[in-house]
Amino acid sequence: MLIGKQMYLNRQTLSERKSGRAVFLLFLLFLLSSPLHAFPLPLSLGQVEDSTALYRRMPINFQSGRYTLAGQLVVPRNLQGKVPAIVFCVGSSKESSVASYAPFVAALLENNLPLDSVALFYFDKRGVGASEGKWFSTDFEGRAADAKAAADYLKTLSYIDSERIAVVGHSQGGWITQVCLAQYPETFVGGISLAGPTFSVREQVRNDYASRLMCQEQLPETAAREKALRMVNRDFFLASLLPFKENWKQLKTIKRFDPAPYLTQVQRPLLLLFGENDALVSPAYALGALQQLFPQALPAHLQTVTVRGANHSFKVAAFCHAGTTRALPYSEESKRYIRDWVRLHLLQ
Repeated sequence: MLIGKQMYLNRQTLSERKSGRAVFLLFLLFLLSSPLHAFPLPLSLGQVEDSTALYRRMPINFQSGRYTLAGQLVVPRNLQGKVPAIVFCVGSSKESSVASYAPFVAALLENNLPLDSVALFYFDKRGVGASEGKWFSTDFEGRAADAKAAADYLKTLSYIDSERIAVVGHSQGGWITQVCLAQYPETFVGGISLAGPTFSVREQVRNDYASRLMCQEQLPETAAREKALRMVNRDFFLASLLPFKENWKQLKTIKRFDPAPYLTQVQRPLLLLFGENDALVSPAYALGALQQLFPQALPAHLQTVTVRGANHSFKVAAFCHAGTTRALPYSEESKRYIRDWVRLHLLQ
């Protein structure tokens, strides 16, 4: 392409060259002077929009501090005034991008909520997909700041109701939801924490190991938790000493995080949804942590629900399910609680 362009330029007269350069410079100046986040990007190459759907899907870039983050905005096709919006926060690791969460958000959000009345905004975390930065060196406060920046972008759109923007997050994204509601109550009207722990990162890793030991080695829970604690201490030591892998670097960044200070600050409506058979986030320990934080009673703005038979992804599965879960159905009960919360806090 460059060679062909050069041959063409060589055939131009001097005046034509000057004219072409002037046009190019004006175009470049326009691009550089235009705020990046103000323009929805076109659909990706090969992506076909369903003209019969109730909604439109638009790729979006927006700014969070010095980083440009990429996402997708799903809006009603036939807008009638301003609509509320939900900012979605994905879980942990590099694979937790918009693409890998497609089945999850399709089942629990897109195919579950009235998309003729509410907008959804997904975005890739720093260093994932087209987003700038490094996910593994971003702490939870940084991720919450990115979610706020996403909401701030939504507020610039004439068809979004800036007074009705909620935040929803899954797993690690549930922690981010809790931080968002504590730190940015003026931005988010409320939120849903889907399988988000109410205890520390250290306890979450211990939960994960203990569940594996109970299922794979048939250890009693007490013995499994004792062995899991030794494994956690090993992991945290190695992550601090030799964080040569991205996951170890992330663990070193977040290892001291505890949501307790944020949960006690939350004043907005927050639904904490847990799965009965969640092997990564035990609902019993999650509810126990909340009871320690609020020994008298849970505040009225906090609602907890444990979904029967649901795993970490809110699919119906046994606690020790082995093998793929791809064909397993998502819990209808979890869909109903999400739908009811959205109707109560965003659509009334």
